[in-house]
Amino acid sequence: MNQSALANGGVAFRLKPLGLAIQASIASIALATFSVAHAEDASTTTGENSEEVVQLSAIEVTAKGENNSESDPAEEYTGKKTRASSGLPLSVKETPQSVTVITEKRIEDQNLTTVDDVLAQATGISVKEYDSARQFYFARGFEITNFLIDGVPTPFRPGWGTGENTASTSQYEQVEIIKGPTGLMTGIGDPSAAINLVRKRADSEEFEGSATVGGGSRDGVQASLDVASALNEGKTIRGRAVVSHEQQDSFREIGDSENSLVYLTTEADLSVDTLLTLGASYQRIENNAPTWGGLPIWYDDGTRADWSRSKTTAADWAYWDNSHKTAFVELSHYLNNNWQINARATYGESDSDSRLLYVYGNPNKDTGEGLFAWTGGNFNTDSKYHMVDLFASGQYGLFGRNHDATFGVSRAEREFVAHSHNATSVAPIGNFNEWDGRNYPEHVWGPEFLYEDRTDTQLALYGSTRLNVTDKLKTIIGARITDLEVERAEAEFNDEQTIEHDIVSPYLGLLYDINETYTAYASYTDIFKPQDELDASGDSLDPIEGASYELGVKAGFMNDRLIASAAVFRIEQDNLAQADGTNTVEGSADQAYREAEGATSKGVELELVGAIREDWDVQVGATYYEAEDADGEDVNTVQPRKLLKAFTSYRLPGALRQLTIGGGVNWESSVYADTTNPITGNPEEVEQDSLTLVHLMAKYQVTDDFRVQLNVDNVTDEKYFTNVGQFGQVAFGEPRTVSLLAKYDF
Repeated sequence: MNQSALANGGVAFRLKPLGLAIQASIASIALATFSVAHAEDASTTTGENSEEVVQLSAIEVTAKGENNSESDPAEEYTGKKTRASSGLPLSVKETPQSVTVITEKRIEDQNLTTVDDVLAQATGISVKEYDSARQFYFARGFEITNFLIDGVPTPFRPGWGTGENTASTSQYEQVEIIKGPTGLMTGIGDPSAAINLVRKRADSEEFEGSATVGGGSRDGVQASLDVASALNEGKTIRGRAVVSHEQQDSFREIGDSENSLVYLTTEADLSVDTLLTLGASYQRIENNAPTWGGLPIWYDDGTRADWSRSKTTAADWAYWDNSHKTAFVELSHYLNNNWQINARATYGESDSDSRLLYVYGNPNKDTGEGLFAWTGGNFNTDSKYHMVDLFASGQYGLFGRNHDATFGVSRAEREFVAHSHNATSVAPIGNFNEWDGRNYPEHVWGPEFLYEDRTDTQLALYGSTRLNVTDKLKTIIGARITDLEVERAEAEFNDEQTIEHDIVSPYLGLLYDINETYTAYASYTDIFKPQDELDASGDSLDPIEGASYELGVKAGFMNDRLIASAAVFRIEQDNLAQADGTNTVEGSADQAYREAEGATSKGVELELVGAIREDWDVQVGATYYEAEDADGEDVNTVQPRKLLKAFTSYRLPGALRQLTIGGGVNWESSVYADTTNPITGNPEEVEQDSLTLVHLMAKYQVTDDFRVQLNVDNVTDEKYFTNVGQFGQVAFGEPRTVSLLAKYDF
């Protein structure tokens, strides 16, 4: 199985002016500034128009509740503070990196039911899929491989389709995307971004909850229940339970999926200063008749194939099922008003079982003959991971000022085992023009063999401090020392191997408060990442090494209820894996890779998020970058160089106050892959034109506790590719999708 499909493809893009993306973002920031100024002027007025006056309460943070505020961030678009960038509890404005937060309110407004849905709406994130069960994420030209849950690094293997990307958002209160390298918290990783998933907490002392039911396109069904309450009379023990279920038919000729979740958590006040948190979750994801790979680009005469969006390469007997079990415990103790210690442990199991059909070749335009079934496709995986994190954080005095610090130790281990079977007999595909995946016999599978067996272990010491040098100038200094060990057992396509690295990841950030509104910042960090990719001989590529720089300014309006940011960045790295043409790893069907020297990504990112005025939320971001190697050739060119993502929701005033309307647009620049026509032998470009996806939302508050909501995604029913050129194939994105929900709060 190709474990890095779509990642680091050796293809090229053509760049066009940023145009609409930059202009729209600048216009949004200008509009926000004008609206804020108008709101501040209007705040002194009274009269019959007073309902339009902005009155937003100040945010106050207590020593024992870094995320508590008078206004619930879950009801905003700006989000709570996060430790995911430096280990320190920082707001978006206080973080010397670009940070995008997708809050629970934004998730609900767009009915984003999976982590994959959320990332598709996040500023600067490009989502591509190799087939219907595997999605890959990129930022600033590089793949995102670092996932955290509540700030703790969590293993993620997108190439194996183990389902982490389709985790239900029902269990999370916000998703944080920290752009650039995050070695201080993750130790290793790409200089793209890190995704931090923040779990919901059992923090309610009163009985409350919500129930949601709905349906939509392609027999879509979704339902969820979220209940929280104190569990004893003294309210020192609290619990929360979340269950959800979602199912939908594929837009292809056959196929459907189901996603079920149970999440339980409890909090117990062991004393005034000590909090114990326990939790567990179980998620089951079933994909029936999934595609594995895409549709062929060329007919056997060398001309381009033209497929219906509903065309599939799957068989009705195929499936790709995943299950995830996690259990976690956290203990937090306040030593005094300034210091607290935290201990966290997580155990997880992730299993995957699949029977897949991979189709390759070039069919005849008239007869449909010429495609063949590969003999692989029977896989099962078993993954277990253990993570422990112990850290202390608080304030200390030095040179007459108070400063913040965090330091800790962590250990993470993941055991991953994959077995496979090759087919001893496969049936002919026949006329692909008439293929619908039905009535094709399953392969006859041979004996099981070990495909991969590896254990990854990280032991790390880390620490960071925010020095309040002056009232205006602050610096964040940190480092992480990581001992990384990768042990591979002898398997079908690799020899027994042990890889060890000692890694030091420094971090430096500067922030300068120009005034109460504007803060300028700069940050620097190193990059180090071992690579799983192999060259044509089967040897591992050298680790990626490099550095990242970022300069920017952030502005906070109305007590930071509206945040505007602008950043420029530069990323330098060596040994970046690039697809080695059509070469495969010797003895397998996996893509072979080569190392690119002197890869550099540089660009700009703008974002505006929060409340423009009362009842009007907005989140808009634009990104532009260039990524080239030392010879000036484009790298990681399966990614758009320009992206614009925007969404807004507005609750109407007066007699129409029960109605909230919203909408957004996702735009990305054209992309193309440099490929070779297998029939003519000539080089060709496989292109996806610039793409615009439009989304609409309307919800009506029938009573104080009951509302209905309508969402329409891809309103114009745009037909587009999500995979361009990988293995000479293409894959289509989703058509127009409609959902109607009803939610009751109690």
